[in-house]
This record gives sequence, C-alpha cells and structure tokens, in this order.
Amino acid sequence: MQQLNNIPAELRALNQWVVAGDNKLPLNPRTGELANVIDPATWGTFEQATKSGHKHVGFVLTHGDPYAIVDLDNKPEKPLTDEEWAVHQRILSSFDTYIERSASGRGYHIVMKGKLAQGRRRGNVEAYSAERYMIFTGNVVHSRPIIDCQALLDQLVAEMTPATSQVDLVQIDSDITDTELVERAMYAANGEKFTRLCNGEFDDYPSQSEADFALMSIIAFYTPDNAQVRRIFRMTALGKRQKAQRDDYLNYAISKIRANEPTPVDLDAIKEAAERVAAQLPPEPEYKIHAPAAKPIPAPPPPPKEVQHEPIDFPPGLVGELCEYFYSSAIRPVREIALSAALAVTAGVCGRSYNISGTGLNQYLIVLARTGSGKEGAMSGIENLMSAVRPQIPMVDQFLGPAAFSSGQALVKVLNDKPCFVSVLGEFGLTLQDISDKRATGPQRMLKKVLLDLYAKSGNASVLRSSVYSDTEKNTKVVHAPSVTILGESTPETFFDGLDSTHIAEGLIPRFSIIEYNGPRPSRNRNSGHAPEQGLAQRFSELVTASMTMMHRNTFIPVTIEKEALSLLDDFDRYADSIMNSAHTDADMQLWNRAHLKALKLSGLLSVGCNPHSPVVTSHIAGWAIEFVKRDIRTITERFKQGDVGIGENKQIADLKRVVEQYFELQYEQRKTYRIPTNLFEAKVVPYSYLSQKTVSLASYRLDRIGATGALKRNIQTLVDSGRLIPIDAKTLQTRFQYQGSAFGIGEYW
Repeated sequence: MQQLNNIPAELRALNQWVVAGDNKLPLNPRTGELANVIDPATWGTFEQATKSGHKHVGFVLTHGDPYAIVDLDNKPEKPLTDEEWAVHQRILSSFDTYIERSASGRGYHIVMKGKLAQGRRRGNVEAYSAERYMIFTGNVVHSRPIIDCQALLDQLVAEMTPATSQVDLVQIDSDITDTELVERAMYAANGEKFTRLCNGEFDDYPSQSEADFALMSIIAFYTPDNAQVRRIFRMTALGKRQKAQRDDYLNYAISKIRANEPTPVDLDAIKEAAERVAAQLPPEPEYKIHAPAAKPIPAPPPPPKEVQHEPIDFPPGLVGELCEYFYSSAIRPVREIALSAALAVTAGVCGRSYNISGTGLNQYLIVLARTGSGKEGAMSGIENLMSAVRPQIPMVDQFLGPAAFSSGQALVKVLNDKPCFVSVLGEFGLTLQDISDKRATGPQRMLKKVLLDLYAKSGNASVLRSSVYSDTEKNTKVVHAPSVTILGESTPETFFDGLDSTHIAEGLIPRFSIIEYNGPRPSRNRNSGHAPEQGLAQRFSELVTASMTMMHRNTFIPVTIEKEALSLLDDFDRYADSIMNSAHTDADMQLWNRAHLKALKLSGLLSVGCNPHSPVVTSHIAGWAIEFVKRDIRTITERFKQGDVGIGENKQIADLKRVVEQYFELQYEQRKTYRIPTNLFEAKVVPYSYLSQKTVSLASYRLDRIGATGALKRNIQTLVDSGRLIPIDAKTLQTRFQYQGSAFGIGEYW
C-alpha cells in the first residue's frame, strides 16, 4: 500500500478514484457498488480508495481533466512475441513522462497530458483520455513529472486510423470468456446502449441492420476473436432473427468493423517525432526503462504568487452554521470552500420558494483553488448533510442536480422533473472555456444560452419557454420559475487562462460569484467526515420541508427588507452605476451590471437562513452581501490589472515573469529535474532551456498563433529591450560556466 504514494500527487488530489477486485470491474470506493466512468457520484477520493480494502485502486479519465494514458499490455497467459516486446520498448523510450508497471508487473502505463478525440487500440497498445479508468500501482519505472506529450500522442494516434472499408478476416483466439466480455460491455461508459441493443431495442437506428452493426462493433471492441463476436451476437435479441444466422451477413459486418480498427503503429514515425522534440531540449543521460529502482518523485515547483485577500468571514444564520460544519468536517479545511458549499446547498433548496424584489434566490458560484487544496470538501460536505436529512425526508434528493450538463436541452429536461436544484460541477473552468469558444458545438452554444437565460428566471412570475426542434427528442417543455444553482469547481490557472474580456462582455461570467482560495495546502483534518450535529440537521430539514411544501402548492414567501438595509443596497446600486458610467470597456460594465442583483439575491438567501418563516434582510445581512460582491468583482479586476487573464501578450509577459521568479526558488532536486547547472543557478543566470520547458505548456503560449516558441522569443526580446533581462554572451557562458546555449541575467529594471 505504501507504494501507492508514488502515484503523482496531482492525480492523488483529484476526486476521480474507484476500486476493483480480481475481475477488474470498477467499484465505488465509498459503497462498494458498481461505479460508472461517466458518473462522478460513483467515484471517491484517493484516500477513500486506499482505505476501502479492495485489491486495486483506479483513476477515472474524464473530458474535464488534462490526462491521457497509453497502456502497453502484456498478459501472463499470452506473453508478447519478440516483435511485440520491441514495439513496447520503442514506445516506452519515446515518452519522457511518468511511467509505471501494470498490476501484473509485465505491462506499462504511460501517463501524460494530452487529449484524444476517441480512444484507440491496436493489439497490445491502447490510448485513451476519457470515459475509461486505469488501475494504478505506484510501481514506478520512470519517475518523471506528468508532462504534455500531445505532439507524440497525435503522432501515435495518426498511425492508428482506418485505411480501408473492408479487410479479410483472420481468426485470433480471445483471452477473455464470453461472460467476462459481456460484463465489461455492460458496465462500460456505453453500457446502457449495449444493454438496450442486446434486448432488441433499436428505435434509435434507421434500420435493424444498422443496430446489428452497432452491437457487433461494441462486442468486437473487446475481442479480436471473430467467432466470439458471432457467438455473443447470436445470444442477443437482435441475433435471433434468421438473417443473423448467416455467417456471410455477420462476416461482412465484422470485416467492415475490423477495417475501422486502428492499423499497426508506425513506430519509426513516432520515434522520429520524439527525436524532433528531444532535439529542442538539452541532452540528458540515456534512460534505461528496466532500472531496478525508481527515484523519488521530484518536489513540485513552488506555486505562482497570487493576489492575496484577507480571510473571508462567515455570514450570519443557518448559512453561517453550515459553513462552520463544512469547514470542520473537511479533510482539508478551507473557509472559502466551506462558504461556497453552504451558499450553494441553501440556494439549491430554497432558490425557487423564496423571492426578493420579484426574483428567486438561485446562485451561480465558482470556487477556485489549486489542485490538492480541498475543493472536494464542498461535495463531500453536502453529501454528508443530505445523508443526515434523508432518513426523515427521503425526497431531499430532488434538490440535487446532475454532475454535468451535456447540452442546454439536457439541462432543461432535468428541470421538467427537478425545477429547483443545485449541481456541483467539477473542472467547470474547462466547461466555461468550451461553451465560450468561437468553435463551440451546437449543444455547447445551447448550454451557454440556457445558462444565460436561467440566471434570472427563478422568480415566481418567470417562465422558461419551450423549444421545438426538427428532432422531436430535443423538444423541451415550459418550466415555471426554474431555479438552477451551480457550484463550479476549478483551478485559478484553468479558469483565468481561458478567460478574456470578450467572455466578460458576453455576460455569462459576470453572472457567477467567484470565491477564490490562494493560500497554502491546508493540513489534514483528522476529525474529518463527521455528520452534522442533530440541531443543525434539524434546522436544515425544516428549510427543506418548507421549500418542498411551497413547491407542491406552487407558492412562495416574499423576503422583506428593513429600511436601513434597503438604504445600503440602494447606495450600492448607485455606486455600481457610477462605475459603469465611467467604464471604458464592455467588460468593465458587465462586471458591475449585475452587482446590485447579486447582493440582493444573496441578502435574501441569508435572511431565509436566519428565519425561513418570515425572512427579513437586516443591515448586517445587506452589508455582508455587498462586501461579498465587491470581493467577487475585485478577484477578476485585479487579475486583469496584473495581466493574469487570457492569452494575450500581457498575459504572456506576466507568465514569463512568474516563471523567472519561480526559477530562483527551485530546490536542488528540482534543478536536477530541469538539468540546471549549479554554477549557473548560483550566479542568478536563467537558461533559455528552462524558460522553454516551463512556458511551452502554458495556455497563453500554447494558443498563440505563432506557436509557443515564437511567442517566447518575442517576449524575451521585449524584456531585454526594456532592461528587465540581460542576454549573456556565448563566450562568457562557455568560459565562466562551461555552458553551451542561451541564458539571461536579471536587469536593473526587473
């Protein structure tokens, strides 16, 4: 078990872990029930997985994380041939990233950063980046940080694309039984589709022949044995008809399926691509993949310096009590994360049943914290709270929404059954980037439109209109007073790197309240995970009961505002107006456009927590809400001022300066990782190779139209021209430091 601590910390910090027994089926580490690789509610933390008592722990790859895996399989019952062994060794030598042995001790897992449009498999080589899970062992054979290998991954996948429409069938024996294959297919990401087809349900297909092809494609994915494909297919409802008994019919379909499977990998091309990448880096000693012992994982570089804010205060009433509970029960207690969870779960319950000035109380929240800082505490705290309420109010789960929205239509359809709910969405920064991108798909654009519309629709007089499409399955119904509360989680880097002024001007980002924690990783709370005390659970249950009663009666309770509180809110409204009137950009105007509405809705939410039967906004509540909104807007405006937002040249310069500052804080082991000579470091000289390695994966550089290298050279020249960097001539580097390459000193204007 100690060996599992060798797994990179950035993976261990994510709430994407499952467990498995001998049959390798993924299980929920908290319940022991079957897990689903597309349902985050069935996953858990690394600690939960390691303490579950199961034989294996596994990491789930998702569309929201940056990771991809190349799996080199070598089953004991079917050893590799010499040719296959050579293939594996050549692939291993191409990737300079974290590599560990598989559970059998014979195969390898290459973990990198990169994305695939879809998973690929050829023989004993697989590559995938989403909707799969991989058993981790911590049996390290290449102790390197997880790095971006997109170029090599693309090269690998490019050689695994279909070449012909049909191939001759070759019989290859399977290494799994029919039962094992069916189990794997049933519990895979597309398991529901597989089960429906097996039951003969083919309404989603133009014809039964196309349904036959889809089902055989799924079966063929798990086995190279064509006889097994025919055998299992004929056991299904689709395979019972007379046509399916003809070998020529099935063989024709299988030959087309095999033709679209990955072709043999051209490893020479991959090797050439690896050599081209390596040629741009300083030389390093040859690495032996069969090294007997793994080196310790290098300590991560120091985090970037962030805008520091004063510690956040908890609000009054029930919301404040929930904050205290979420904070005290978290594994890594963070006040900002506890606050975000308390606001979200309260709004998720009562956002529709209480109105203030004609609007409901739903909230759009984003909590930003570095990986490993305890963001998972929000969801775990909410789950523990709901578990305490569920025995008395089983219907409390109606206030919990899905963990992901695939499209706007899907979100609206959820509202048909759940008109008031809260959804906790992981890696929401990536979702915002996707739906705000100019290249967004139709469903992504629709999701953005619905989110824009829903923010102000939770008032009792509001209605979300129906939508009609040529595809009737996408039609949506009218929803009265829909209340959607979102708690999105992200890292500051992911959120701000994908942000620019146009995203602010469009109006979606200003609808969100941003709660950022930029402090150190909190110490472990050894008293974490405890249930809420009985009094708190009872008070929250009363709010749930009141909200459910009003929803069933289609009524609401109006929130009143004391005179002094109304004066404070009116003053804040005028303050926002004055800033908007003097704003120079649409982005500045949008940030303040909904400031008063945010403070109003937040004030109403806190007052409900203080008195759910007769809520009143006091001056204390209004003052807290106003300061919260100011802090929210300040989080973004200060980032813009520092050039920490988006992908423009200002952001690149800020990123480059941060990289240089991190350089001077590197420890000895970290310097060895980047192959930095000690005499160069001690002389405060920064090598170009370090700057290149650190900036190539940053979004501001990676997305530049002239490429990361061109952007880096341009920005270095800017810093040289302004006297902030000083180029060191080649002769000095050679004679004084015995160093070949480019390097820079710090100028007096740094």
